[in-house]
Amino acid sequence: MKRVINILLLTAFYLGTAAQPKPGVVINGKVTSFEESLPLEGASIVVKGGSGTTGTQADGTFTLLINPGDTVLVVSLAGYETKEIKTSIKNNQYDIVLRRSDKAIALETGAQGICLCCRMP
Repeated sequence: MKRVINILLLTAFYLGTAAQPKPGVVINGKVTSFEESLPLEGASIVVKGGSGTTGTQADGTFTLLINPGDTVLVVSLAGYETKEIKTSIKNNQYDIVLRRSDKAIALETGAQGICLCCRMP
């Protein structure tokens, strides 16, 4: 009986410590285009190594919770160059500017393909 109680106590302790939220750092930012200085909606912000991801809102802003050990954000959007940003413990606000890509990107819509660089079918 004592062994069963010890196992239950150890299990409860393990589950209690495993459920504790991990400390994180909230970072905010805005993604804009280099050419027009306009906010970019739908840009993907991914923590390199895979501990978090988010996308930008209509006004180009984003909020992301990262682990303190995470150091690089990968920012991408179709038709723009992918950019890697080093994070810093001292900085929680990032203004990111993406340049248009020279590479043609084809998007298949099912009925016809559309070239994202010139918006022509």
